[in-house]
Amino acid sequence: MQTTTSLKSQTNEETIIIGGGRIGSLISQNAKLLGRNDPISTSIDANGSGPIFIATRNDVLGQIVDDCPASRRKDLVFLQNGYLDNFLESKGLLDNTQVLLYLAVTALGADPIDDIISVNPEGLTAATGIHSQAFADRLGDLGLKCNVVNAEEYRPVMFEKLM
Repeated sequence: MQTTTSLKSQTNEETIIIGGGRIGSLISQNAKLLGRNDPISTSIDANGSGPIFIATRNDVLGQIVDDCPASRRKDLVFLQNGYLDNFLESKGLLDNTQVLLYLAVTALGADPIDDIISVNPEGLTAATGIHSQAFADRLGDLGLKCNVVNAEEYRPVMFEKLM
């Protein structure tokens, strides 16, 4: 198995996870994991590439975006459930990758539970944006499902989850 460092040196692409809670820890294999005390601005290579998955509460999103190097903000992937359009628009990030998670992790390190129901055997988790396939692949490696959809297909799913 290659380390994140060697992967980065070969491709200049590095997967970063911000948030070491239940979801962040779940998806952190072969990624650089940043916790609440790690400085965002100096931990993210401004010249790098690759997805930056944000697995935090909504109330810290503004600070994370502000601290992220401007050149990498396009790589931010928002894993928060809910309506983020106004926030994303205010930060110029409305086209960024977003994910609606339909899975549960009951405790840090516990096995995840995919929210698969008989009428949706393909699962309900959905992702849209440039890094949506990278997220779906990451979940697939864990035996979980994720539907990659376009922005038009994502909006009704987002509103459905809100209701």
